[in-house]
Amino acid sequence: MLDFRLLGTAAGGGVPQWNCACILCSLCRSDTGRVAPRLQAQATFSSDGQRWFLINASPDLRVQIERNTELQPYPVHNPAQGRRNTPICGILLTSADLDQVLGLFLLREFQPITIYATHLVRQVLEANPFMRMFNRIPNQLTWVEIFPSVPFLLDGVSCTPVPLSGSLPYYAREFDSDEPDQATIGLVLEWEGRRIAYTPSVAAIGDELRNIYGSCDVVLVDGTFWSDSELSSTHVGTPLGRSIGHVPMSGADGTIALLANLTSPRKVFVHINNTNPVLDCQSVEYRFVRDHGWEVGWDGWRLS
Repeated sequence: MLDFRLLGTAAGGGVPQWNCACILCSLCRSDTGRVAPRLQAQATFSSDGQRWFLINASPDLRVQIERNTELQPYPVHNPAQGRRNTPICGILLTSADLDQVLGLFLLREFQPITIYATHLVRQVLEANPFMRMFNRIPNQLTWVEIFPSVPFLLDGVSCTPVPLSGSLPYYAREFDSDEPDQATIGLVLEWEGRRIAYTPSVAAIGDELRNIYGSCDVVLVDGTFWSDSELSSTHVGTPLGRSIGHVPMSGADGTIALLANLTSPRKVFVHINNTNPVLDCQSVEYRFVRDHGWEVGWDGWRLS
């Protein structure tokens, strides 16, 4: 049986965001029953409850590990095991976005790790001298290249990278790649005939992605923004949501409308920005989402 968990459900900066006193962040600081605090987006899964794989590595990863005993080091029963150990067997990266990879550098303490990533994402990360911290002992870091639309197995779970239309993050725009379908991917996990899609960053929703969602039992979908111009309401001069790779929830061309005919799978929003009014469980927007068959994911959400 697959155990799939959301360890964090916020977009970059979390909720509340450190430098923000918007209505939602202020409510979160004063009334957590109305706007719950959220760590930055992070997921994990295991097929046996012993060996765990992370989907991405958020900046909040250390806190997320400490909140989930299954991800913590094993007690030392066998002296050969040693006091330094981890049940985390690998990290699957869906992009090179800072919010998805900064947590890697928290795992640099001479602990062997395996990273599953596309060639392009690996190329971007290895261009950063910080990655040299993973080359201090033999076999400290193992890369496994994954390919869009090509499934691979992890402990009996079939993992299929889904190419999405996102671009490389701002800091890596100088990379001129002929592999644009490798910049941002989602993941479809399949086990015992059941399928779950995890797509925390979605720049466009077309027929191919709709068909993938329609084949799943559960879909976890980018819920960064309620509206395209949402950021400018709190910070003048900021970009539109679509321009930074996120389809908004609302509107005739938003996620809720585009997936309105998708009735079979359980639909859950993840990667929610601190400006998104659905964070407020008393808001009109939150009720709209629920009335249209969607859940707003939360830290600790679990499917097993």
